[in-house]
Amino acid sequence: MKRTIIISIAVVALVFGAISYASAVTGTTAVSATVGTLLEITAPGPVDLGEIMPDTPKSASVTVTGKSNKLATMSASVAPGNFTTLASTLQTAVSGLRGGTISQADTITGTVDYTVDAGTALSGTVTYSLVQD
Repeated sequence: MKRTIIISIAVVALVFGAISYASAVTGTTAVSATVGTLLEITAPGPVDLGEIMPDTPKSASVTVTGKSNKLATMSASVAPGNFTTLASTLQTAVSGLRGGTISQADTITGTVDYTVDAGTALSGTVTYSLVQD
């Protein structure tokens, strides 16, 4: 009788021990990622202001887009080339920009004065920048 009880206890211990081990099984999974683009800007394509009359400003509206994972400031610098004046509204910087869909409107305005000969091909450049704060 004692022997049967001891065997029964041993069998019960083995059964519960196996169940206990089965519920303690673990596995691991490796997780990896690559950080996406952190800073990107897309300047508009070439802008043709068309025919400009002396002392009469001519403007064009464009959109500058980008993305930044941190707060950033967008601005423009202008090289007037042979325009008398060439300006961009983004010469006044816009700050506090962040996200994957940054979009800023810009107006580019060019003028010539009466010293520029008729038929002169004009060119200048606007360089946009997006700088993280």
